[in-house]
Amino acid sequence: MPRKANLLKSLARGRVRTSFNKYNLFNLYKKGAVDLKSKSLYQQKWTAKQETRAYHGEHLTEKRWQTAFKPKLDSVAQLDASLRGGEIKETPFLLQTFAVLEKRLDFALFRAMFASSVRQARQFILHGNVRVNGIRIKHPSYTLKPGDIFSVRPEKVLEALGAKKPSFEEALRIDKTQIILWNKYVKEAKTDSKQVWEKKLEKYEKMSDSNPKKSAFQEFLKQYNKNLELQQYNALTECTQEGIVNKLLTIEKRIGKSDNEPLSIDEFKKGLPDVQDTQLLESLYSAYQEFFKSGEIKREILSKCQPEELTSLASEMINPNESTKKELSDGAKSSLRAGKKILSECVKIWTKNITAHFKTRMSDVSNGSLTFDPEWAKNLRYHDPIKISELKDDEQKACKLINLPWQKNHVYGRQDHKKPFFTPWKPRPFLSPFAILPHHLEISFKTCHAVYLRDPVARPGQSEVISPFDVPIHERAYMYYLRNGK
Repeated sequence: MPRKANLLKSLARGRVRTSFNKYNLFNLYKKGAVDLKSKSLYQQKWTAKQETRAYHGEHLTEKRWQTAFKPKLDSVAQLDASLRGGEIKETPFLLQTFAVLEKRLDFALFRAMFASSVRQARQFILHGNVRVNGIRIKHPSYTLKPGDIFSVRPEKVLEALGAKKPSFEEALRIDKTQIILWNKYVKEAKTDSKQVWEKKLEKYEKMSDSNPKKSAFQEFLKQYNKNLELQQYNALTECTQEGIVNKLLTIEKRIGKSDNEPLSIDEFKKGLPDVQDTQLLESLYSAYQEFFKSGEIKREILSKCQPEELTSLASEMINPNESTKKELSDGAKSSLRAGKKILSECVKIWTKNITAHFKTRMSDVSNGSLTFDPEWAKNLRYHDPIKISELKDDEQKACKLINLPWQKNHVYGRQDHKKPFFTPWKPRPFLSPFAILPHHLEISFKTCHAVYLRDPVARPGQSEVISPFDVPIHERAYMYYLRNGK
């Protein structure tokens, strides 16, 4: 039987445990150097034993640990092929004092980050959620051998490393706060969209490069630039004489005048709302007038044309075939030549305008800058407020009412209310300080499998046994057990 879990997370005692708990992280943070100077030798050994045993196998009774303790410590001596005998770092043999525990299945599960503590790993094993070499093992003290493959049910790993699932009432309270803050944000964005835009960019700029939100934003900027490049390519491809004539014919068809008078300049401008350059608009209108004079813009034919037929008509106007040329009068030929001459100048100006327009809209991925879009806030929508008293007994109804941009059709943390962990899954807080993977394990988080490669050893300058304590503490703990162990 293991020891009872008494005061494991005590902030007053301040013991460091094999656990990802936030209180354990605080105890690790405030842990100072262990005072050995003012103590006698036995007191030093006893203090070192207390500190190290609180971390290494605290769930084991002292008798069980002393039975497992081995005075012989494993290490590796690296040969110097040059035979020069240069400086070699000292091998920390004494950090191997508790290496025998790393062979246990419950410790290996914890080191592989398949459980949030050794006690939880032990529970997973006892409940039949762990397999070694495909065989279900229910003994936490099972000793792994080099080459053994162990695995845990993926749902258990998600539960161990995932954030805590909130209760339904707690989730509703969080959603109510989220909706209030979202509506406040929408109001600010609609009132002063430029200021909110700049604040948002400034927030991303201040984030560290390792922040996943900043990485996602930079990926968005790269994709945004790719989309702009594609739009620019399409716009430049259409910016030809045939393409412009096709647009002129489309404007004629859309307005659909029945008389024989050309479109007025105001009607023409309405057909090209994207063109802001006055000089370009006037040149395009002059070209349109020349084509209209030629008599090739026939409104009765245009009204019946499909978009594909308009393209072929535009091509014939720019490059008429021999039979069409014979049918044209001298005045019509002169008008077509004049129109094409004006169009060639329009193509140059329009190409420059398109290039300059997309250049100003391009974002700078390195600086995280994005050109302000005055229309961005128009798509934001207010969210209807919710009443907790009306929804606290009906989760399905509450799920239908939640429609936030980042959370649709489910309450906070309960996308799948049957799962025992936060959904959609996210890692538990303060996980990164404990994310240390050992050398003697090869881990696959995708399949929740790991290979026990070999027993952990010490080599010059390092030990493969993970411990929050340095060599002097382990030295005194080893001295204690060398005498009092078996």
